Amino acid sequence: MPTPEDAERLAIEGGEAAEQLHLTLRYLGSGADFSEEARQSVIDAVTGVLPHYVNGPVSGKAFGAAHWNGNSDEPCWVWTVGDDPETPGTLGMLHGAIAMALEEGFADGVDHPDIPPPHTPFAPHVCAAYSDELDLIIALEERLGPIVFDRVRVAFGGDHTDIPFGEGLTAAADGLLRRQPTDLEIASRCDFAQMDRAWHEAVDATLEAWADIQTAQREQITAAVQAAAEADDLDRLDSFTPDTEDAERLLIARMIAYAREAGEQQQAEAEAQGVTVPEWSLDDEALTAAAIRDRLRQIGRTAARVLGVGLVQSATRQAMRVWGSGSASQVAAQVDEHLASLSGAAVEEQVGGAMTAAQNEGRMAVLAVAPPAEYTASEVLDKNSCKPCRDIDGTRYTTLPDAREAYPTGGYTGCLGGSRCRGTLVTVWPQDSEQAATGMILAASANTMPQTNEQGGTVPYSIVQDHPDCGADTPWAVTQTDTSELMGCHDSEAAAAEQLAALAAEEDDGPGDDGDESMDYTGDTAPWEGPLAVEGIVTGDGREFAQNALTWADLPVPLRWNKEDSHGGEARTIAVNVGRIDNIWRDGNKIMGAGVLDLSDEDGRRVHAKIEGKFLRGVSIDADSIADADVEYVFPEDVNAGTAEADEGDLFEMLFAQPEKVIFHGGRIRAATLVDIPAFAEAYIALLDEAGAIVAGGQPVTAAELDTLQEAEQAARPLAPVTAAAAVFRPPAAWFSDPQLSLPTPITVTDDGRIYGHAAQWGSCHIGQEDVCVQPPHEDAHPYYRTGEVACADGTRVAVGQITVGTGHAPLHYGASPAAEHYDNTGAAVADVAVGNDAHGIWVAGAIRPGADPLKVYELQAAGQVSGDWRRIGGELRLVGLLAVNVPGFPVPKMRARVASGEPQALVAAGRPTVAWGRSQSELEQDAVRIVMRMLSRRVHPGR
Repeated sequence: MPTPEDAERLAIEGGEAAEQLHLTLRYLGSGADFSEEARQSVIDAVTGVLPHYVNGPVSGKAFGAAHWNGNSDEPCWVWTVGDDPETPGTLGMLHGAIAMALEEGFADGVDHPDIPPPHTPFAPHVCAAYSDELDLIIALEERLGPIVFDRVRVAFGGDHTDIPFGEGLTAAADGLLRRQPTDLEIASRCDFAQMDRAWHEAVDATLEAWADIQTAQREQITAAVQAAAEADDLDRLDSFTPDTEDAERLLIARMIAYAREAGEQQQAEAEAQGVTVPEWSLDDEALTAAAIRDRLRQIGRTAARVLGVGLVQSATRQAMRVWGSGSASQVAAQVDEHLASLSGAAVEEQVGGAMTAAQNEGRMAVLAVAPPAEYTASEVLDKNSCKPCRDIDGTRYTTLPDAREAYPTGGYTGCLGGSRCRGTLVTVWPQDSEQAATGMILAASANTMPQTNEQGGTVPYSIVQDHPDCGADTPWAVTQTDTSELMGCHDSEAAAAEQLAALAAEEDDGPGDDGDESMDYTGDTAPWEGPLAVEGIVTGDGREFAQNALTWADLPVPLRWNKEDSHGGEARTIAVNVGRIDNIWRDGNKIMGAGVLDLSDEDGRRVHAKIEGKFLRGVSIDADSIADADVEYVFPEDVNAGTAEADEGDLFEMLFAQPEKVIFHGGRIRAATLVDIPAFAEAYIALLDEAGAIVAGGQPVTAAELDTLQEAEQAARPLAPVTAAAAVFRPPAAWFSDPQLSLPTPITVTDDGRIYGHAAQWGSCHIGQEDVCVQPPHEDAHPYYRTGEVACADGTRVAVGQITVGTGHAPLHYGASPAAEHYDNTGAAVADVAVGNDAHGIWVAGAIRPGADPLKVYELQAAGQVSGDWRRIGGELRLVGLLAVNVPGFPVPKMRARVASGEPQALVAAGRPTVAWGRSQSELEQDAVRIVMRMLSRRVHPGR
């Protein structure tokens, strides 16, 4: 329910009364069907679940007006409601929380009526009036903007119960936690109340200092808005970024200080258990903390930039609303007033997340040098805990790397609340930990080590910042202490420390040493070195890793070989381990690697021989940790360039534009794979002799060689149904039935010519639309698409449509018939398919056409996606065409990320696409027409 103030503001003449305005989270059916016991069970379930998800009023935004059910007996005008940009995902989360509460509440054996299934996808809205009067849109549009909801109402007819969104209490304020500490948490000696007080003090002090930062940024942004208004050039704001250096310095300094305090608390917990913790430090001269310190700085810089960009985006949206309403200074003043009125929720969330990261990194700095122990996930401080956090709560880990994977930077990685998570790790050491090897550096910080060898001597290498022979992008140098010889340049102190660790390992375990023989570069191993990937350049298929996007797992990691590759259809890729990667470092924009091949293994010897014979030298990285990273789609400035609609400036043609490239802003190298066709032509490995000289390989794969390899690979494995056949091809009827897919599935083509997958996923938003979620249309049948017929092997016939390759979408001003003809006349139909609906989306199932062009089938396999074309027929959107595209409007993601064999094996669903377009001339003209019509209406109908 909206607050009474917002309800009064929203109510329109002739519409719903203010006290009746609401946003439905779940429709229960007829209230008369519920017994008193069933009603109470619903109320109890909702009352119990809400405190775990929200701790105060929920902000939303009415961003559009729509007319629903226009062809029914109850036409209505509604406001389409979205989340406040500062608290994304809240309405959807509440919708899911209520569904979960009802499911759990009715699981206790209470008799209740069947609840009608919810409409899908969930479309948050507030009904303003039940009417078919079209001029009501003026009143609705005048009331667009923020809406605050302060309670949930459970209503059974005229009988209702309001459950307010409570104000959250912290453990420091009331001494209460989300639950009572477990015996293990008590044994860890963790003082959660003290931890909570320290966290709040760190956050509050940072927020207080942040006020000056934000004031300075507001002045910069206001000046930029005024300059843009004076030039009458709103596009200037697209490229404007505020100065965040002071913000970064403030946040990083506060984070490091709080991390040190949190580390001291972790040390006290260990000592209270009788464990001696070796010396640790977060100071710059402490090499063992280099990786942790560098991670804190990265988080601080990113959080500061996110807040700066968010402030600019908010200013730009306000500037668009008031553009032309007065002089340049008046526009700037209105924007400044808007920025001053923003709540501090976004800043508090980012700062809170940064301090949680600092807290956990400080504790990790101690655990990295302490003896091994048992580590337990604790969500006791996360009072508004989501289901994933409640599920992980109490999970035990026997190794620090495993625990680190669940809590990598800040709270639990699977938390639905993101940076709001307060989860952490608590540690209990075994009673005999005194006999454990103290001073052990675990895998979490294995990429750094002290500058002494095992014999106590000093390793003759040093780290020097701002070395004169290193570039501005790689200021950290490793030098030979006595001769000052430059050994390498790096972009961070952590990367320099990694090279220092590798040099130390060579000092300890060089040829002739009695140390670990597995590090010997003679006998059963052969050394190699080469670039594994390149950041900042585009691959042939339009992919790119952003600068400094890649990190790497604790070394060593496997070096593998694609012994047999999969070419579509059933997965037949066979990759075998042939060596290891002992060192990874940056050299400019190249990610370099070095390690050994295992010559004691038959596959290792075969790889060695292939590299020597120039039959193999490409390498591709296997990356993960893209789930929380942005995946940026870069579109051309003029998406209509080269089309017949270019002169018309068709705004909607942008919905079907293809990106120039896809940029991944994150990824962690977990392994690398030797392949025939590498993702980057510049990636290769070279065999070395004992002196480090190249003896084989050492040259990147050329573009011509890549083309030859791809052509040979395609010719070597033709698809069975593609070849011409004398007999008529009659596919099995089962191929055209619902494939019963258990999860969202991209378009898949098997070797025998079967095709299946999803054309669109329910609940997904069209990537070409900003500030509004356009979701896939839902129709019970697809008669305007399934206009053809295929005879099957059992003699039956099935209605089908075609998947077209080699064309673009038909212009949106076409009707259904011209659109269908467009695909028939401009592209090649390669598959006949049936379509239908399942729990995940619109499924596609059928067969590749006999005699289809092998190149077109290859394009369909490589894209793995189809894009639908819906046209309005009889008042409803109807599917009329499917065509293969690289980036559809409604992408169907794969479930994990891996880069190998020169193409992405999968793309993580959680990566958030960033689509950035300026407002086109057509869009500005449409807004102008809308304003003029509104002004004319007011003159014709004064007072309305």
